[in-house]
Amino acid sequence: MTNQATQSKKKIYFETLGCPKNEVDTSYMQGTLSANHTIIEQPDSANVIIVNTCSFIEAASQESIERILELSEYKQAQCEKLIVIGCLVERYASDIQQELPEVDIFLGTGALDRVQAVIQNRTSPCILTPSPEASHAFRQTAPRWLSQTSKSAYLRIAEGCSYHCTYCIIPKLRGPYHSISEKRILDEFSLCLNAGMKEIILVAQDTAAYGVDVSDYGTLSSLLTKMAERIELSNSETWIRILYMNPQNINEQLIQTINRFQCICPYIDMPIQHANDDILKKMNRPYKKKDLYHLIDKMRSKIQDIALRTSLLVGFPGEKETHFQELVDFIQEIQFDHLGVFDYSDADDLQSHKLHDHVDAIEKEDRRHTLMTCQAEISYQRQQRFVGKQLNVLTESLSDDDPPLREGRTIFQSPEIDGITLISGDSIESGRIYPVKITQAFHYDLLGEVL
Repeated sequence: MTNQATQSKKKIYFETLGCPKNEVDTSYMQGTLSANHTIIEQPDSANVIIVNTCSFIEAASQESIERILELSEYKQAQCEKLIVIGCLVERYASDIQQELPEVDIFLGTGALDRVQAVIQNRTSPCILTPSPEASHAFRQTAPRWLSQTSKSAYLRIAEGCSYHCTYCIIPKLRGPYHSISEKRILDEFSLCLNAGMKEIILVAQDTAAYGVDVSDYGTLSSLLTKMAERIELSNSETWIRILYMNPQNINEQLIQTINRFQCICPYIDMPIQHANDDILKKMNRPYKKKDLYHLIDKMRSKIQDIALRTSLLVGFPGEKETHFQELVDFIQEIQFDHLGVFDYSDADDLQSHKLHDHVDAIEKEDRRHTLMTCQAEISYQRQQRFVGKQLNVLTESLSDDDPPLREGRTIFQSPEIDGITLISGDSIESGRIYPVKITQAFHYDLLGEVL
């Protein structure tokens, strides 16, 4: 028995592409497999390579395919199986096997619980795409693998989406909105807290909608209150950051809760997509520009030191120059701290594909460039308010400077999507929170000295 167990133990490498929600899925699969296999950090010695993919837009699909092909080169050495999982499989199930013969196993978003079986079995090349909802039970019970190299952890509080925005494929790939049980979330939150995580980041397609589908689970506000109270009892320095709150679900109670607890970052990530009412209606977004003005005014008046981030979509079918200029004017007036812009990515499986007056690629690129140029100046001016102030900074890796500075982030900077804070000082360790005096502010980054 011992020899058989030893022979079946594999070295497994995971590559995760796309959003933080994919990272959480990967951590569940790693947690499940780690009992019988070894999770490794590099692919060159792996017996099994697993790629968790994204296909939200065309560029993400292309990135996934390119990385799969690169990793397939390891099959010429010791790699026995290349497994592709997730959204790319779910979206292109009808022809993905023919397009990627290098891959041994394809698992859709509803087949995460099958990964252990397909690793152990001598399975012929196959594709498994049960309903996306088939993985809900797995996500409620799978053990969580936590990185040993980072002090930030993503915590997903819901899966799927029920909004059916006309430009978005997520409901098809992930199923309807499904809140994860409060007990499961709080258990995982405590696991992160006890592991010494300094930042726990809540994610879902819409975190603010938590509990709308299951009344027994409470709301995001009540969930945050229980999390914050656990931090206070543990005397931990840990922050809670919330990503992806759709404006229609940000209510008075949630605003008050964010402002009440010091451990909750006063950071609102609210993807609005556009500010013209006609375009918002075509997108099937359930609010108007006046609603955004009202909500932003309320949040800025009630949340101390708030930082606002949003995401925009340019070149949506039917977006005329006047619509775009209205969006530019809105951005200049609101003055977001952080902003991301995406070109509309068309595909024949989107509702918006059937709309008239599609915008050509060059015009979309020009509009994105215009918005980002506008936002660069806004960000620069907004950043100046930090100069001379003391901010707490969570430290991470060393920079490429000579001599290197320590990179880190304030409560106003989310990982990978916002700027960073560069810190000078002696013996600054990674994964700790230091008081830092900000000495300079650039368009996106800050520079400071440890006090």
